[in-house]
Amino acid sequence: MRHFLDTQDFTKAELLTLMELTALLKAADKERALPRLLAGASLGMIFEEPSTRTRISFEVAMTKLGGHALYLKPGEIHLGVRESIQDTSRVISRMVDAIEARTLKHATVLELAANATVPVLNGLTDYNHPTQVLCDVFPIQDRLPEGKRLEDVRLTLMGDATNVCASLLLICSKMGMHFTQCAPKRYQLPKALQDMAAFNCLVSGGSFKVIDDPAAAVSDADFVYTDLWW
Repeated sequence: MRHFLDTQDFTKAELLTLMELTALLKAADKERALPRLLAGASLGMIFEEPSTRTRISFEVAMTKLGGHALYLKPGEIHLGVRESIQDTSRVISRMVDAIEARTLKHATVLELAANATVPVLNGLTDYNHPTQVLCDVFPIQDRLPEGKRLEDVRLTLMGDATNVCASLLLICSKMGMHFTQCAPKRYQLPKALQDMAAFNCLVSGGSFKVIDDPAAAVSDADFVYTDLWW
């Protein structure tokens, strides 16, 4: 059994395999020929805060692949209040085949995973958003500039050091891409995350930089990503 909590838990080859599978499923869906790979399977979706895109994408994916998604809305199960996170994880694990969790604190999804007997998928925490950034890199791989490999791509994020920004930094450095965050100094990525990315780059050959000059940030970018400002 394996959880999907952080792209750091996977090798570049494994992430590429996931994207290859995504491409096959996308092509099959376009032809309305998706295999029912999850027939009879149920996904329990825990949301401590509401979401439009995350909920719809998980729920539609389960339906199209033949499974069923159960939405546990904010406040409905009182995670960690009426029942401990540990007990909630164990009980839900007995009734579903996988758990997706969108939690306010990263520690919550880690505790869910530590006590679950089924795979746990991280649908966003205050630390990261690995499912989103995997889906962000996939269309880049699908629409590479002419003559470029994924490892040649330069991606610039204009925005705050959010959980999405942190996840993009880590997946881009893992994949050997070249990532730039452009933001005023008070909104830039912390040193701990930059150190993790630096290690990834030693292995992958990628690079990253964190700057506050918008013109310089986009001057050689292949893709520009924008996110919210707090």
